[in-house]
Parts: sequence; C-alpha cells; structure tokens
Amino acid sequence: MSCFGRGGSGPNTRLQYSPYVRPVMVGDLKCVVIDERLRDIEPMAFDFVLNFARDNGLQMTEACSIPDASGDLPPAA
Repeated sequence: MSCFGRGGSGPNTRLQYSPYVRPVMVGDLKCVVIDERLRDIEPMAFDFVLNFARDNGLQMTEACSIPDASGDLPPAA
C-alpha cells in the first residue's frame, strides 16, 4: 500500500504510504495501522491487506484510533 513519489532526499523519501495503511512503531513493535474507512473506500485493498497478514501468520488485532505524527486524531467517519 505504498508507491514511489517525487522529491525529497534520502533512501526512502520517494516511498509514499497510503493515508489508510501506514507503518508505525508502537513501543518496540513494528506495526501496520489500517484505517477501517478503507473497507468502504476500496474493499478489495482492505481484503488484500488482511489476507496478506493472515497468509503470512502475522498477528492482528482491532484497536482504537491512534494519533498521527502531529498528535491529532484522524477525523471521524
């Protein structure tokens, strides 16, 4: 759920993540947060991400809203 974009500098600056699927660190854990709004916007992408996690034996859990880097919560749907 990422693509290469323009601009910036450094090894991963061109890699841009979907606002609905983004990697985050929660403590010492590397996680991927999936915004449930993706289910309504693009159901096939939502299913792809969940199936990828299941097929690869990744741990999944439902959680509450997680603030973004600015500390703001995403707008409610």
